[in-house]
Amino acid sequence: MALEATHIRFALDMQEKYKPTDVGKYVAGAIYPDSRYVTGIDRHLTHLEEGDREKLLQSDFGKGWHAHLVCDDVQYEVTKELFPEVFEVKMGHGSEGWVKHSALKVLQDVDDVRQFDLRSFLPFLEHSENPNGEDATKLQAYNRMFALMYAGGTIPTLNEYYEMWRKWGIGDDLAGQIIRQVETYATDEKIIDIIGQIYTKTLVHAL
Repeated sequence: MALEATHIRFALDMQEKYKPTDVGKYVAGAIYPDSRYVTGIDRHLTHLEEGDREKLLQSDFGKGWHAHLVCDDVQYEVTKELFPEVFEVKMGHGSEGWVKHSALKVLQDVDDVRQFDLRSFLPFLEHSENPNGEDATKLQAYNRMFALMYAGGTIPTLNEYYEMWRKWGIGDDLAGQIIRQVETYATDEKIIDIIGQIYTKTLVHAL
């Protein structure tokens, strides 16, 4: 998975392919799948297998949702190619590899915030849908979290990313491990340069 600024940027860059008629619903759909962290529904309901995704293309919200899944799939392979050492260790939730991969996502999100006028699209997050019968209040709170996190038009602070992970229910310890790894990676110019290549490669492979 990527984080939500990356997902919004990717969906916007994929508009020619998906051709949404309502961009607001499309953008809202692009961040929907990760709401599972706060609604508590099973990942398989929001991250559909490739063979089950065709039905998503029947609505603009679904098209954004579909773009999210494509971004996750392609970016995972691109990141694995660019950072093979991260994936050489165990990758289960909470593992060393998982923490390092999560830290890379934060730094990519930071880079993507710099690349487009994200703030202009945040009002679209007032729209939410609950295709799996989720608690609508939790979905609205999830969308609002990102609307506020990115609202200033500046890069979110590491504390804001820390709070995001905590609200996603991974616990204080794991959230802290991710942020400490972000701080370590941020001092390595070579790593930052490679992170800057992830999005472009993801988009090229997805088009």
